[in-house]
Amino acid sequence: MLNIMPIFINFLAVDSLRLDNARIETYCQSRKKVSAGRVVSNGGGWQSDNLNPVPPELAELFAEVQQRLEEVHKAFTFNTAMRQVITEAWININQKGHFNYSHDHPGSLFSCVYYVKGGDDKGALEFKTPITPHTYTISDELVGSFNAFTGHAMVIPPVTGDLLIFPAWLQHRVNMSQSDEDRISIAFNSRAATFS
Repeated sequence: MLNIMPIFINFLAVDSLRLDNARIETYCQSRKKVSAGRVVSNGGGWQSDNLNPVPPELAELFAEVQQRLEEVHKAFTFNTAMRQVITEAWININQKGHFNYSHDHPGSLFSCVYYVKGGDDKGALEFKTPITPHTYTISDELVGSFNAFTGHAMVIPPVTGDLLIFPAWLQHRVNMSQSDEDRISIAFNSRAATFS
């Protein structure tokens, strides 16, 4: 019998957090009012500077993200003398017509996004396969039904309260928002560090 096994796989971890998103949104909007922000991958929209130190208003969110990062670390049987450390975090607020260019997060192991305010037409997160020849080797006409092997991209709608964790090397972008309401997310990067 032919044995087909996955190799060199990527992953996406998703959890729904029960947090006070109205409070978090108020904090995010107040931060935007006092800062011009920065331009990194954003096509329009507002991106905060790094949230360092952790604001008290986001302490619970950071703790929840840290816990999920530890779960992923453990799931991949990484060195138990090491743990994930959140190295960066920032707020993104996109309005209608705003988007984020395709990018990855070099120097990090995992990246995360938490949706403070998501919803329909607010710009889906789109991952692109890291296998460069894939898009011209597996053509659309060849594929009867797209799956984890044949798909070139994966599109995830922003759902309020959802936390997504994925490999930092995966190319991703935020599609253009078509909504009149803000799309608010908080992004995180982590890497492994040794603790005694």
